[in-house]
Amino acid sequence: MTLKNILERKSIGYWDFADSKSIGIHKISAYPATMVPDMQKELIKSVMEEDHTIKNILDPFHGSGVTLVEGASLGLNPIGFDINPLANLITRVKLQGVSKKSLMTSLNKIEKILINDDFEFPLHEFTNINKWFRNDIIKSLSKIRAAIQLEKYKNIRQYYWVCLINCIKRYSNTRTSTFKLHVKTDENIQGIKNNVISDFLNNIKTSYKFLPNFSRERQVSLFIGDTANLISKIEDNSIDIICTSPPYGDNATTVTYGQYSMLPIYWIDRRDLGIFDESLIENYSSIDSASLGGNKKNSNNTFYYSSQILEDYLAKIDERKRKKVRCFVNDYLEVFSNLKFKLKPEKYMVLTLGNRRVDNQVLPLTEITREFLEKQNFTFELEVMRNIPTKRMPRKVSNVKNHAVKSMNTEYVLIMRKRGE
Repeated sequence: MTLKNILERKSIGYWDFADSKSIGIHKISAYPATMVPDMQKELIKSVMEEDHTIKNILDPFHGSGVTLVEGASLGLNPIGFDINPLANLITRVKLQGVSKKSLMTSLNKIEKILINDDFEFPLHEFTNINKWFRNDIIKSLSKIRAAIQLEKYKNIRQYYWVCLINCIKRYSNTRTSTFKLHVKTDENIQGIKNNVISDFLNNIKTSYKFLPNFSRERQVSLFIGDTANLISKIEDNSIDIICTSPPYGDNATTVTYGQYSMLPIYWIDRRDLGIFDESLIENYSSIDSASLGGNKKNSNNTFYYSSQILEDYLAKIDERKRKKVRCFVNDYLEVFSNLKFKLKPEKYMVLTLGNRRVDNQVLPLTEITREFLEKQNFTFELEVMRNIPTKRMPRKVSNVKNHAVKSMNTEYVLIMRKRGE
């Protein structure tokens, strides 16, 4: 049975997964706009049902690792790229797990340290820390940070950092209604009740149960940086399936997640974040600037793509935004122009896409992507539309001319197959 037949057997509305509830492993740490684990697992299983030779899976924009974790649960070797060090850490912990036997001893030690009023530790510092955290919160987080640094096993330290992320977000002075950094009102800041240490201890005592047991033999291939540059790390014709949800729109006109991540990144010990270019974390906007459509990224880009679909769209939006959108589309398609060499012939690329609004006009990214890939030796197999009943992102994502712009409530799964050599 072909993949198209397998997928078309599903009933209307099946792919909405309206009643889906993320399993525990994906609740360890919050991250914006995560994919639905049940949906990604079903897509991967469907491809594997048709093709029994699949051994590995590549997600070139892995985010919090939903696709790679679900692929690994089906026995596939995960390979992933992301420009965000925080996303990389979350994904790494989910995939590598934690040494549970050693953790039991470590949990007792760290709890004793954190409830000990005589434990001496330095107050952590970074640019504008007092803007984003109350003084007592800084003290509590600094104590936790110092305690984590005393742990000798790296996999346990990384687990602790991931458990700390939610506490950092919860007790910061930033508003939760947006993924960009905006300060709460003084009244709301002063109303924060400091339960940082107890919340952290509760997180580490419960979340480990959802993780696999750490093993040095487990293969986890994750890289931090610009996907366009990291693709060269992968051998040509070596990937069995590419399954991802790429960024939907340029970060100058839509939601960005770099700012969302910077406060946790600045608390986490640099040695446990992985290998990446330090320029990515030099300021609060560095990740966004280096991402698709960002200022640093597009300033050096020589890749250029134009089509009638894109030109018709650009003609509908404000002239000042056309360059931003075109830069994003060029950066975005440059990645796929190189990815095609990594996928084996006759193998699938499964993309979960959304068509964002810019200037209140829908950017037809799904159509642009399909058109481009068909010119890159891919055959269109199937497109599935799904409603997004619950998505971890605000319904209104930005302000344009003092009016909030609604986020999209529909996604598309675009399935393409690489033609034989």
